[in-house]
Amino acid sequence: MPRKRPHDRLDRIADAATQVFIQHGFAGARISQVASLAKVGPGTIYLYASGKEALFDLAIRRSLEDPTVWSLALPHPAPAPGALADALWRCLQNAAHFPQLWLAADSPPPDNVPKEVEGIVRELYAWLRRYRRAVQLVERCAGDWPDVAQFFYRRFWRGGARRLAEYLRRRVAEGRLPDRGDPLASAHFMIESLTWMAVHREWAPDGAEIHDAQAEAAAIALMVPALSAPGP
Repeated sequence: MPRKRPHDRLDRIADAATQVFIQHGFAGARISQVASLAKVGPGTIYLYASGKEALFDLAIRRSLEDPTVWSLALPHPAPAPGALADALWRCLQNAAHFPQLWLAADSPPPDNVPKEVEGIVRELYAWLRRYRRAVQLVERCAGDWPDVAQFFYRRFWRGGARRLAEYLRRRVAEGRLPDRGDPLASAHFMIESLTWMAVHREWAPDGAEIHDAQAEAAAIALMVPALSAPGP
């Protein structure tokens, strides 16, 4: 009969699974690797998850700080077809809070629009850094979980880019930001650049040399003037 087990061990196993999936991908990951990293026996893993599919579900939930992880009956079963994408959407709805961007896109311009742009850039960077493991998981395992990857990019990533584009389009139309061309292209450029700094720099050979504060400061120093300074 499913029963609850210690949270600290579940946390270690979910964290270990996240690291293994990011490093090796879903197909290349092994239960023994997760057990070794979590410092438990391979058999212990099956007390918490029924197999790799269940571990991946736990890893996604844990990386998005889903509070329901701690109330799941264990061992956690493999998700039914489509269930993981549904769980991802619920987690993202709880995690995806961008109050500055959402408010700015629907509000008249403030006196200091460059400061408003800076706040949005900081907000996006902070979210990407906080949930970087979720982004890495989806990207690394996209080939094995195409429905999850498609859902993430089409419903979440694309939605964020379109909201940011709406904000840029509005401020340009109001004459408060210079016209830099297509707002959607600018929005995608911003998000992808921030994603490299907050998420992908960990995979770069010299990424460890760039600390969080330096990465965020560089993003702000480059993006805010590029978006708000008048052109020649």
